[in-house]
Amino acid sequence: MGERHREEVLNTVLATCLGRRGVEADPETILNSGRSRPDVIASYRGLRCAIEGKVADTPQAGLLVLSDARGRIEQGIAHLAIAVVYPAKIRTVEFVKLSEALSSTSLEFAVLTEAGDGAWHSGSMNDILAELRRAHDILVRDDVLQQAVDTLNVGLSEVASALMNNRGACDRLIQVLGVGGKTSADASV
Repeated sequence: MGERHREEVLNTVLATCLGRRGVEADPETILNSGRSRPDVIASYRGLRCAIEGKVADTPQAGLLVLSDARGRIEQGIAHLAIAVVYPAKIRTVEFVKLSEALSSTSLEFAVLTEAGDGAWHSGSMNDILAELRRAHDILVRDDVLQQAVDTLNVGLSEVASALMNNRGACDRLIQVLGVGGKTSADASV
């Protein structure tokens, strides 16, 4: 038949395959007033996941898609990202068979998080979801959250120290935030 599918078609079918597995996914969605356009944006266990795909016949497909996926996290569009390299043969599968073929073919993929890039893997759609579950679990583990809490506490301690010696700033903050008022002990000073 001579069909050759564009990456956008493959991304749309990928979103459909994920949807069949219970992952809410939208292909080629324009976000942030048109500035950012992940190939697929999905919601996975309450976290946004951007998926970027390239076909293996694209020069340096792995590097390009990894950079695009990392960029989605750095831009704050997603908490997780998946870089997918479709095999070149998938371009020529008849459209009516494309969903089934994409579900059963082996894809090259890497799952990225705010904590870093994952390794490249080969596997099916189910393997991608298994790796996504592992990455999600890493992001929400107690020690990762504890690191964030510790960092926040250090910052708050520095702010508190700076404010302790500046009574005028404290009085202004109390007034702006509407928390408390001057006590009788404060009035006598």
